[in-house]
Amino acid sequence: MVQPTSENTLYLPIKQKYFDEILSGKKDKEYREIKDTTALKYLESWSENGQRGLYYIDTLIDQDPLGEICIYNNGVYPFSPIPYKFLHLAVGYAKERDEAVVEVTNITFEPLKTKEGKDARFDVAGDDFIPNPEGFFCIWQVVYHLGKVVETNLKKDK
Repeated sequence: MVQPTSENTLYLPIKQKYFDEILSGKKDKEYREIKDTTALKYLESWSENGQRGLYYIDTLIDQDPLGEICIYNNGVYPFSPIPYKFLHLAVGYAKERDEAVVEVTNITFEPLKTKEGKDARFDVAGDDFIPNPEGFFCIWQVVYHLGKVVETNLKKDK
């Protein structure tokens, strides 16, 4: 069996409510928004001669997405996730906090949704984001599908 290591485990802070739901089995997915500041944490990348880019699956897109992490691409995310096997979840940032390591069984992507449940798409004009149901862009989320809780370190046990 694969064991958690620093290479195959993603550290994520989480709110107590969601942490408790994961431990109880009520919550079986953890969502994280992909932003310019977090993309390298969630997506496979390359670096060469001072250049950096994201790996993408060319069968999922007709052209090079040029690292555009918000490309809608007909609702199919073309970038490759870092293949984490575990999430190390920690409640907040205090020194004494609940922590757990949870197995990742699958990694998928989905667009953020509007209040009406539709993909939240938009276009860009200069520095402005313009909501557009047929827009070229959307905000994507990485979805970690959770399996067994393999380790816990709870405040009440200390």
